[in-house]
Amino acid sequence: MWQKNVRYLDYNATSGISEAVRDRLTELLQEPELLANPSSRHRLGQRSRHLVFEASERVSKSLGLRDSEDIVFTSSGTEANQTALKSIMKSSELLIIGSGEHSSSREWGELQTSDKIIELPLFSNGLYDTETLFKILLDSKRRNLSAIALSLTLANNETGVLLNLSEIQEIIKKSGVKIHFHLDAAQAWGKIPLELDHLNADFVTFSSHKIGAPAGTGVIWVRKGASFDPLFTGSQARGRRGGTENLLGIVATGLAAEELDVESFQQHTKPLIARLEDGLSFIGHPVRIWGKDSARVPNTSRFSLLNFHSYENWVELLDLRGFAVSHGSACKAQIIEPSHVLLKMGATQHEALNSLRVSLGLDNSRDDIDGFLTALHQILVQKGEVKA
Repeated sequence: MWQKNVRYLDYNATSGISEAVRDRLTELLQEPELLANPSSRHRLGQRSRHLVFEASERVSKSLGLRDSEDIVFTSSGTEANQTALKSIMKSSELLIIGSGEHSSSREWGELQTSDKIIELPLFSNGLYDTETLFKILLDSKRRNLSAIALSLTLANNETGVLLNLSEIQEIIKKSGVKIHFHLDAAQAWGKIPLELDHLNADFVTFSSHKIGAPAGTGVIWVRKGASFDPLFTGSQARGRRGGTENLLGIVATGLAAEELDVESFQQHTKPLIARLEDGLSFIGHPVRIWGKDSARVPNTSRFSLLNFHSYENWVELLDLRGFAVSHGSACKAQIIEPSHVLLKMGATQHEALNSLRVSLGLDNSRDDIDGFLTALHQILVQKGEVKA
């Protein structure tokens, strides 16, 4: 899937296009009559409409759903997140948002101008402070607020730490407060089992290029009865979105969803991450693995190289040695700044700057891990940090 001279260890940024998806898209591009506008009433348009329906069915099945009518396709995971946020904020008097959320949620313009937002703190293990959540909910109850919005990430894109969802749900129930709940599950799709009906959320959002489809398509699951307020109004998706459907992206998303095998993914990536983290203890330099003792998705490791007092260009140095890794969220990759997630977990500026995320896919092997560890050790030797 990737260049032969590059070992790709950045699957949380994008998974690349799977072979089955690429082959099917090639077929469609060779039959342009199949790419008519899905809203057209003629036969070609209705054939395209059926392709959208098939994709919805495939996505629904991968998410443990029976009804594909609850699926809305968007232009991206960002649009999906911001649509969900707009929807839950419209009918709420206060928004509680996690301090470790993805930038597409955390930096949305309407959040910056609102005075009705409380940030939920993270612990050093990557889990949210549920005691503080309970206090916020009880306080809102004393203030007679009729409804509260809550937006959290099911699997953190930087650390892979999984939300303590059952505890969150128990606290909501215990508080007796009405909650409009959004879950960002972009990094969970295909990595852990998902049954959306059991998540007690109003909106769950996804990004197609995290599972083997091209970038440019997102997904929102909308609970029946939830108040939906789209960013773009129009007649598409049963009146829940504006703009002509991205037919190729939607078809690709359905095919990628159909290919997902959570058990195989976990069996393949979990031992490789364990090998990586075991190997980090032998590179001769102190390392801190973030969220190490918390439940995480099986393919992700985020670690800091300690005792550096200025930023070292780790991503570029490893790239020169043939390994593609990440400094953090790909959406912020062009800006060298400390990870906000790690800072919220208690990292120092230097620990947050001198950190790397390794995220794996089904194409990775033990050779990739061993080669990465060797390359990192060689860089440290070159810097005079460890002995050869």
